[in-house]
Amino acid sequence: MNAEQIKTVKAEVENLIQKSGLILSQNEWAQLTVNDFGLGDFYKEGFTFIDLLRSPQIRVCLLVLLPNQTLPQHVHTPYEGEAEGKEETLRVLYGHTKVYIEGQIETDVKIPEGKDAYYTALKEIPLNAGGQFSIPPQVKHWFKAGPEGSVNMTFQKRVDESKNIFDDPNSTGCPIKLTD
Repeated sequence: MNAEQIKTVKAEVENLIQKSGLILSQNEWAQLTVNDFGLGDFYKEGFTFIDLLRSPQIRVCLLVLLPNQTLPQHVHTPYEGEAEGKEETLRVLYGHTKVYIEGQIETDVKIPEGKDAYYTALKEIPLNAGGQFSIPPQVKHWFKAGPEGSVNMTFQKRVDESKNIFDDPNSTGCPIKLTD
């Protein structure tokens, strides 16, 4: 994405965050990050985020998905002597987010076109504003926003996002490491 495209995306995201009613500091706004996972089609597969809290043991993140945008399928595996891997809880502040996890298909799942091989977690958990769901460690999952987009908070028990494993081999993932 070029600078003008990123500026447009940030304006769209700012509008969604304002609709959620969440108030952010200038420092938090300055941290707004756009990620297309290296897949080259941000509006199809991507997300924006702001870390609200990041320490060696916990991360609270504002995760924004534009209308019908997908955050690609991935899994949080154990690393560095961890027994289980990362647990992640997603809470919707605005809009509608569908969480997909491994399990029996319950609805007609709309996978990004041409990506069937990389989206195999098909059990849908629909969440509206105020809804929340916890994804256990080592469970493949992905998120998809509704037609109005969504603003979400995620709560995670560890921080090194570079350890997430994405199913699409073309993905660069989300290489966010804890910095001292």
